[in-house]
Amino acid sequence: MFERILVGFDGSVHARRAVQVASEIAGRFRSTLTIAVVRPSALGEDVARLEALVPISEDGRTLATMLDEMRNRALAQGARLVEPVTLHGEVLDSLLEYLARNPQDLVVVGSRGLSPGRRLLVGSVSSGLVNSALCPVLVVRPGPPPPLPGDARAPVRASGPATGVSD
Repeated sequence: MFERILVGFDGSVHARRAVQVASEIAGRFRSTLTIAVVRPSALGEDVARLEALVPISEDGRTLATMLDEMRNRALAQGARLVEPVTLHGEVLDSLLEYLARNPQDLVVVGSRGLSPGRRLLVGSVSSGLVNSALCPVLVVRPGPPPPLPGDARAPVRASGPATGVSD
């Protein structure tokens, strides 16, 4: 079903969560997972390679280290192959161009939770992909995944109609 999965990664918490979800899906379907990093085209490839060695996370990890960790985690979860790819240009345009040249079965992206006004002014990569990509797009919301039914952490819901009358 999902032989090829593309996930966008920019180092943010939202993108890390998207990679986590994409890795789980890739593992379940034995998919090829492509982790796409988009760099501004003005930087050039040499600067982008050097930038991959500069710490970008709170704990001092570099992009190269994070990509390596994500690759190993996805492979351990059962992904068939994990391919990092660096694209250059505007994020949405670069991802759509990549998808046109390399069709995917699923795209996974994180959501930054922009307000409607901010989304109107600066745009949203996730909204742009949902509207323009030719394959399904999964937008991963911030925060931990909701508990599954039957999970001990799941909220207990009362059954039957609410009458407001206590026994």
